[in-house]
Amino acid sequence: MALKGIKYLILVLIIALSASCTKRDAPLPDNQVQFEVNEQGLPETTNDITVKLRLSRPADRDIPVTLSLTPTQGVEYITDYSITPGVAGSNMIVTILSGSSETSFTLTKSAGALFYSDDQIIFKIISSASPVTIGTQSQLTLKFSEIVSAGASITINGGGSTYGNKVFIDLSANYQTAIQRSKWDLGFYAASAEWRVTLNSSSAMMAKQIDKNDLSLVTAADTIGFSNEVVFSQTNPTTNSLAYIDYPDGNMERTAIAAVSATPSENKVYIINRGNGIGTPSPLRGWKKIRITRSTNGGYLLEHADIAATTFASLEIPKDEKYFFKYYSFETGLINVEPEAKKWDIAWTYFSNVTNFGSGEVPYNFQDVILQNRNVQIAKVLTATKSFMDFNENDIAAQSFVTSQTGIGSDWRSGGGPSSTPSVRSDRYYIIKDADNNIYKLRFTSLTQAGERGYPSFEYVLLKHG
Repeated sequence: MALKGIKYLILVLIIALSASCTKRDAPLPDNQVQFEVNEQGLPETTNDITVKLRLSRPADRDIPVTLSLTPTQGVEYITDYSITPGVAGSNMIVTILSGSSETSFTLTKSAGALFYSDDQIIFKIISSASPVTIGTQSQLTLKFSEIVSAGASITINGGGSTYGNKVFIDLSANYQTAIQRSKWDLGFYAASAEWRVTLNSSSAMMAKQIDKNDLSLVTAADTIGFSNEVVFSQTNPTTNSLAYIDYPDGNMERTAIAAVSATPSENKVYIINRGNGIGTPSPLRGWKKIRITRSTNGGYLLEHADIAATTFASLEIPKDEKYFFKYYSFETGLINVEPEAKKWDIAWTYFSNVTNFGSGEVPYNFQDVILQNRNVQIAKVLTATKSFMDFNENDIAAQSFVTSQTGIGSDWRSGGGPSSTPSVRSDRYYIIKDADNNIYKLRFTSLTQAGERGYPSFEYVLLKHG
C-alpha cells in the first residue's frame, strides 16, 4: 500500500477511536433528587398521605436524603401527626435504596387532632449523599385541607421501559397513584345503574363466551383453537379478535363480557386469556374460565377456575358508589386499583387499543396511552390556532369537548412501533374539565427521563376554578 494510503488509513482509525471514546466517556447528567410535586393536600376526611421523592435515574448505592420540616405554629409532631420513618427534631432522613429511583414517607394524623384550613408543613430537601444533587423541585408544601392545584410540572412514574405501572393522576390534588399493571384481572362496574365487567386492558386480556353455564362442565376441549384466536398478534392481527377485547373508547355497550343479566341462566361461561405480564420478553399470564351472575346481596358473584379444574372459587364483589369500578385479581382477590371516582382525571398506561391496517380495526397493543376518567371532558387545541401560553379562560367556550376515554389516547405523541422512535407532538395541547368543573390546560413536555421510556412529563395550568 502506498505511504499516502497508509497515512490516510491511520488518520481514519484515529478519528474513529476518538469519536468512540468521546461517546463512551461522555458524562451522564447529574442524578438529581426532588419531590414528585411541589404541593399536596390532606383533606379533613383523609387520615394519611404518602409523599414521594424521585431521582432522575436509579441509584447505584443507597442515598440518604435529609429533609427539614417547618410546620405552622401550633401543629406539633406526635400530638397532631406522625411520620414514618420518623422525625428527629426539625429534620428527618429518608433513604433511596440502591437500584431504585424513588422513596417515600407517610404522614398520618393523630387520633382526635384538629386542623385549621391554613395549617401546613413545609418540607425541604437540605442535603443528599454524593453523587446525587438536589433538583429544582426541592420544596413541598403539605396543606391540611383539600387543595385545587393552580398547576405544576409532573413526571409520570410509569415504571420504566417495561411500562410496568398504570398511573392515575388527579390534577386538582397534584397527585399521582401508580399500580403495577399486572396486579388485577377484572373490573366490576360499581355504580348501581350498570352491570358490566371489564378486562385489564393494560395486560392485553381477552375474553370469549362459550355456550355453557356450568364451570365444572368446561374442559380443555371447549377451548380448541383459542390459542390462535383469542390472542393479540402484533405480526398477524385479525379483525376476528376485535370482539374479544373491551373497545378502547370505554363504551360500556362494547365490553368483551356481556352485561350481567338478572336471569342467571343467561349468564354464560367465558374463557379468559389473561394476556401478558411485565418484562422483556413479557411472560404469559395464562388462561381462566369464569362465570358472573348477580348476587343476592346486590353485588356480583364471580366463579373462576383454571381451564381443566372440576371445582371453582366463588366470591362476591359488592357495589360501591364512591368508585366507578371495583377490581379483582385471580391470585389475591379484591384489590384497590383506581382511586375514588372524583379523585383522578387522567391515567397513563400500556393499553389494548385498536389500529387499522386497511382491512378494518384490529386489536393492537400501544405504549404511552393517556386515558380520561368517565366524569372528565377533554378538548384538543393546535398551537397554530392559539399558543399554549396565550390560551386563557375566555377561549374555553369555543372548545368542543369529548368524553371518550381515549380523547387524548396516543394522539399526544407521534411515531413508535417497530419502524420509528416516538416523540412528543409539540403542535398541540389539551383542555381538561374535571368532575368538579375545574378546567386546566395541559401539554406534554417529554417522553423519557434520562433517556428511559416509561417516565413521560407534562405541565398544566388552572384556567378556571370549578
